[in-house]
Amino acid sequence: MIPLLYDRRRALEIIHVMSRSTARVVVVFSAEGELTPFLRDYMEQNVTGIQWIASEAWVTSSVFTGSEYYPFLGGTIGFGIRQGQIPGLREYLMTVNPERYPSNTLVQELWGALYGCSPSSSSNVNSHLPPCTRQETLREQHSAYMNTSSLRISYNVYKGVYAIAHSLHNLIQCSPGKGPFNNSTCAKIDNVYPWQLQHYLQEVSFAISGETVKFDMKGDSIPSYDLINWQRGSAGNIEFVNVGMFVGAQESGQELVIQEGEIMWPGHQTEASCSHSVFQYMRFHVLKFCRVKWSCSGSAAICRVHVFTYVGFALALRTFCVTRAHGLNTTQDSSLVVSVAHD
Repeated sequence: MIPLLYDRRRALEIIHVMSRSTARVVVVFSAEGELTPFLRDYMEQNVTGIQWIASEAWVTSSVFTGSEYYPFLGGTIGFGIRQGQIPGLREYLMTVNPERYPSNTLVQELWGALYGCSPSSSSNVNSHLPPCTRQETLREQHSAYMNTSSLRISYNVYKGVYAIAHSLHNLIQCSPGKGPFNNSTCAKIDNVYPWQLQHYLQEVSFAISGETVKFDMKGDSIPSYDLINWQRGSAGNIEFVNVGMFVGAQESGQELVIQEGEIMWPGHQTEASCSHSVFQYMRFHVLKFCRVKWSCSGSAAICRVHVFTYVGFALALRTFCVTRAHGLNTTQDSSLVVSVAHD
């Protein structure tokens, strides 16, 4: 277990176990900040051939996309927040400037970060920077700001805003005497309580960008995840490639889709022994577990954790098949789980 306060001695002990073990699959539950120093030490020890299973917190982390990471992390796989498109967002971002939004502190902070200047002399934001010339414009080289091709967290916020908007619309449309609250009353439009909005939020259902958004009776969103594989890009860097998805809103038996032929395994391998049986096993147990948990506890978070576990087990089974095929020793454990300690 990686200490929350990083301890290099303890980390090297873990890496030593990983390098000597016959286990070739490692499941890691960690945030990118805590994992970064561990991976640096891991790379210094030149340990390769590990199949990493990433948790949602770091499976789309741009910190690890440099070409130096690929020999060690290539083939990593895990579930991440579903990617989506926000129509018109890029065009809108191109119009953002301090003159259009003079009182917006976020725009002033953005200008300070991009150009190293302060657009307003009267603002306390970026007051230590020289004044801007007002000739600054957003350009293509500001790729981190302009890139809207792989939205995940922003897309979730986008869906959340629409969910609130649909809920408020339904609340406003309530007919007096036919409301859902005590004595068939409606909510007061000028004084809406959170629990009243929550009632409508749980009943909302709408489609956006080809996806159905709705909630269960406990207010949990129906889970929807991308299965992400780390593959080598044209420049040798790591690219996040969608190789499947889990959509809880689909009919029973159709929630999990895996594009087996699109997965790149460690060592830049595209095929592995027993892969079909592994994924059939994985699909069956993921769906079976999630159905039980949703019907009993309604907790998508619990399901999510065990989805990662089943992916790790499935890949461990794949490793077992491969090592058996090559006559290697498989008497020890086939997978390891690494997590960050929390109080």
